[in-house]
Amino acid sequence: MKRWIAVLLVIAVGGAGWWAYQNRSRKSRIEVVETDRAALADIRDVLVATGIIKPQVGALVKIGARATGEIHDMPVKVGDEVQPGDLVARIDDREIQKALAGERAALEAARSTLDQVETTFPERIREARARLEFARVDYSREKALIEQEFTTQDAVDRAKSEFEAADATLKALLDEYRTEREIAKARIEEIEAQIAQQEIRLSYTRVLAPIGGVVTEVTAQKGETIVTGLQVANLVTVMDPTLLEMQIYVDETDVGRVRLGVSVEYSVDTHPGRVFHGVIEKIYTQPTVRDNIVYYLAIVKVPKEDALMLRPEMTTYCKIILSRKEGVLTVSNAAVKYENGRQVVYRVLGPRSVEKQEVTVGVRGEDRTEILSGVKEGDTVATRLVLPPSAPGRR
Repeated sequence: MKRWIAVLLVIAVGGAGWWAYQNRSRKSRIEVVETDRAALADIRDVLVATGIIKPQVGALVKIGARATGEIHDMPVKVGDEVQPGDLVARIDDREIQKALAGERAALEAARSTLDQVETTFPERIREARARLEFARVDYSREKALIEQEFTTQDAVDRAKSEFEAADATLKALLDEYRTEREIAKARIEEIEAQIAQQEIRLSYTRVLAPIGGVVTEVTAQKGETIVTGLQVANLVTVMDPTLLEMQIYVDETDVGRVRLGVSVEYSVDTHPGRVFHGVIEKIYTQPTVRDNIVYYLAIVKVPKEDALMLRPEMTTYCKIILSRKEGVLTVSNAAVKYENGRQVVYRVLGPRSVEKQEVTVGVRGEDRTEILSGVKEGDTVATRLVLPPSAPGRR
């Protein structure tokens, strides 16, 4: 009996030892799950950001009315396409038409007055010049006769008086002619200016589209009365759908890395398989605060062929290409670990053997990281592995 008890104890102790050994061996085992090979590749430094599609300046126009009156016609509705100069609204113009007809009648009267002045005064001036010439000849003859004592001094004085009177009459007539003609011309110019003003007012009753595009909003209807005052009454909003831009929200911590002219790739949810391209043309200095985070807007113009596939206020998912490198040594991003303030990789030496190696990295791309030192081309590195709690650097 004692012998059997001793055998059982030996078996139990052996089993416990074997279990402890296997458990310790399992805990100290290194398991490499996934690997990658250091290789030459093209890489680019990418900044990921969010943007939004907006109309460019001048692409969205709110068309207002400067005339007061009832809307007689509203030929457009939301979704209609318009061209520059198309009629979008017509306002009651009867009052202006009446005033314009009165001004035109006054213009005809003023022109008739000028014609009368131009017709009558030249004839009167010719008659006055003839009388002046006759008086001058008579005065000259009387002066010659008085020297020979063939006439009297009274006749000479009378001839002189008639000559001076004829001269004064001609001068007064010329002055009157110039004055009347200037008054008539000034009257015509005044009326023409009033007609031009009325025609401008009349043009306000025909509201035309200043740009081509699509009607996005109609705020008034036929039969409504609009009253203009200090603010122009908005009637229709037209947008040119081909003039779009993208505003990228760049975080304040990244804006120093973004430069004008860098390339941008972006996509939208409505076209999941399409990647759009552009370049940054402006970076606003005025910040934008969203959710207590400071952003700066980087502006990318959207080409017309791309704008036809996009809509204002669409959210975009952007990749700003800060730099590119070709043919540099790289490893997968997952292979680079950050331990104790250092960047390391685990080189695979065997099925269960790895070596921790400190590396110097360069550009960190979307999938791969540039390696400047610590790894050579062709090395196999672990991207995913299971280490024991106190595994040495090499096994």
